[in-house]
Amino acid sequence: MPLHRWNGEEYEQSADAANMLNSLTSHKIMDIAGLDKVFGDMFGKQQDIRDKLKPIDRRLKTLDKHIQQADIYLHHKGKKTLTEAEQVIFTAANNYLKGVMNGKTTLPTKAWRAERVKLTAERKTLDMEYYKLKEEIKEAEQIRKSVYSIVRQEERERQPRRAQDIAR
Repeated sequence: MPLHRWNGEEYEQSADAANMLNSLTSHKIMDIAGLDKVFGDMFGKQQDIRDKLKPIDRRLKTLDKHIQQADIYLHHKGKKTLTEAEQVIFTAANNYLKGVMNGKTTLPTKAWRAERVKLTAERKTLDMEYYKLKEEIKEAEQIRKSVYSIVRQEERERQPRRAQDIAR
């Protein structure tokens, strides 16, 4: 099998080794420190995405509650006769909305729905980035393991030579 070089070292070419070399070259990784940096940067980006998702998820949950209560309120508003259960639900929705509206009299359901659509699209985009990055990290972890395995093997091969050199 032909040999390839990475960081001045040779290793046998296989499909995995070729993919590894291609990935290292495309990321301009020349040594283990560079590999560790790229790997760390990937984790950092993944954490950034998680940090962006948290407030979006909180706001979506809040908007869902606002919209749900507004729908209940609007559904029962103006009905002449409500059952006791409907009256309880209507009153609860009305009280919830009074707390949310801060004295405003017009329900911003259209704005809430528009914001929800926008945030849902943003969340979907971030999810796609996150899962793409997750796959890249999985691939990078495999490459990292392979590189470290190659380095350990080379160190093991050098150790007997050192012992022989010392004996001389």
